[in-house]
Amino acid sequence: MDKIKNLINSCNKCGNKEKLSFPAMQIGKTNFIIIGESPAKDGWIKSKIAFYNTEGNLQATGRVLERLLNSIGLTIKDIYFTECCKCIIEDRNALNSCSKNCKPILLEQLKHIPCNTIVTLGLHPTEILLDKKINKISDYVGKTFNIILNNKNYKLIPIYHPSPLNPKGYSGNIETFKNIIKNC
Repeated sequence: MDKIKNLINSCNKCGNKEKLSFPAMQIGKTNFIIIGESPAKDGWIKSKIAFYNTEGNLQATGRVLERLLNSIGLTIKDIYFTECCKCIIEDRNALNSCSKNCKPILLEQLKHIPCNTIVTLGLHPTEILLDKKINKISDYVGKTFNIILNNKNYKLIPIYHPSPLNPKGYSGNIETFKNIIKNC
């Protein structure tokens, strides 16, 4: 994990942005890892717990994800989690290029988890791991893609980003979460 922390802290490909100062992975007990887009500026960069703020409260996206996880008998604290991009990206237009810059770090992280299933939150982590431009995330959500990363087979299952601003963030993901448990 020190190698991952050093990779993150020594990277300046996207400029001198605030970034995760720890190995940037939450360890869980599930058979899957969830990969988000990038850390929120008031989130786990400071709290060290994914989807929680420094006051110990779930952030808005965390509350939606927690409801989805509760529907399959889990909580956020049960999951493996990391971000595709390791820096705070305030300009969403830079998210894709910054995610590409962080892909080697993400691949290194995946070597250290026992999961065979990857759940991606939204467009950017899905594009990065499938290595393709996606025009409509709705064409990919809920489907299972077999991919090879680091010479290991994974099932990749994209979901709609669970932001409360996304009208499909909760309702569009309910059936997919039921299938995630069946696929793991």
